[in-house]
Order: sequence, then C-alpha cells, then structure tokens
Amino acid sequence: MKKLITFIMLLIAITTISCSSNKTTKNNTIINDSINSSTKVEGDSTLYGLACEGCTDSVLIFLSFDGGDPVTYDIIDAVQKHKILGRMTTGDWIAVVLNPIDSTVADEVINLDQLKGNWVYKAMPEPRNGIKKELSSKNIEENIDSIIQSRMKPNEQGFAIKRNNVAEPIGKKYSNQDNNPVVYPEIKSYTEWRIYNGLLLLSQKKVVRQGKKVSTVIESDTAEIKFLRKDSLSLKFKNGTQGYYRKD
Repeated sequence: MKKLITFIMLLIAITTISCSSNKTTKNNTIINDSINSSTKVEGDSTLYGLACEGCTDSVLIFLSFDGGDPVTYDIIDAVQKHKILGRMTTGDWIAVVLNPIDSTVADEVINLDQLKGNWVYKAMPEPRNGIKKELSSKNIEENIDSIIQSRMKPNEQGFAIKRNNVAEPIGKKYSNQDNNPVVYPEIKSYTEWRIYNGLLLLSQKKVVRQGKKVSTVIESDTAEIKFLRKDSLSLKFKNGTQGYYRKD
C-alpha cells in the first residue's frame, strides 16, 4: 500500500511539470531552457517508468509514468546484446527503448537510479608542445624531463548525474596557459543530462554572441552507454570510449 501511495504521488508530481520548448539540430545540439527526462523532446521514443516485481533475465515488468497497468516486455535479445544497463530491482527508475517492429520487445533498458552519482576517471596531463625547446632556450640547468615528470600527476575528473536532470562537473581545473609545462584534458562544464533514444546526452550551456545579439545554446555530447554497474560506467563518445568509476 505504501508503494502504491508513493507511486500515485509521483504521478501527480509529474503531471504538474510544465513542458519547455525544445528544438533539436542535426549535430545533436539541443536548445532549450531545461532538459527533463519526464518530458519528451522531438524524436525521442524512450519510455520512462518503474521496474515492477517479477522482472527476470527474460522479461521486464514495466509501469510507465504515462499511467496504465504494468506491461511485460521480452528482453532476451537485450540481455544477449548486453543492453540491460544496470541491475534492475523493484521500484527502480528506468528508461526503456522498444523494438521499432515488435512493441512487445525492449531493445534496451537503462537503470537511471543506478546511473545517478559521481563518475570520475584519472586524467593524465601531456607535455605542452614545444616545452622542451622553450626550457632549453631559457638555459634551465635542471633536467628538463625531470621538470616535466614532476608535473605529470593524475587529476580525478568527470561529472555528477543528479535528479531533475542536473549534471555538474567534477575535478580540479588546472591552468593550461603557456607557462604551464603540461596540459590537462578539458573538464566539460556539464549542467544537464538526459536519455535520448537510448543514448546519454551530457549538456553544457554556452553563450553565443552574434553582433549585439546574445543567446544561450545548450551543446550536448552524445554517448552510447556500453556498460553500467553499481561502481562502473563505460561511455562511447564520437572520439572514443571512456571508463569511469563511482566516487562517493
């Protein structure tokens, strides 16, 4: 009874959320005021709801936030293709992508409750281009390689995924100015996230100035979720795959 009351209250809260105006572009940039996984954006077929009691390695019992009775989906192929991302337990918040031909089959299931959290990796810097030549020209007596090696320290960086589609950057920002002998990878200033047809969109707001006109654009990095467990996450971006571990 407590679970039923909780779910009814959740549905009431969802229906009170007003939809914002959203636009999508060909390069996966989403322009809007707020990204919310409880509302649809144009072209997104993802279903959102709760995992119900009775889920197994072959079927998913799903209760949609759109209302209605629980629905059973076949997930045998999704299990074999490693498209069940996160371990499902009763009451978990999940995202479901259905098969475009057979609506009784779920092609992908993502445990959004398990996706939430702080995800980081240890980023190593690289020597700045031309630094050895520059240090030599300044007649520095110490060993140049030792100077660079002393700065080669990992930076724990990544992002946090929170409720209400809030994202935050994690990690110490180092200066990559010319006087720094090493350069660290950029820490993306993600502020929002969402699932879009089974893909993870991590977004950051940028101010665009065209003459006197100033506008805010939300630019999204699109990633395929390759692996998700309690303490591990693997994302495939257009430039390669990055692994993360959970940081409490």
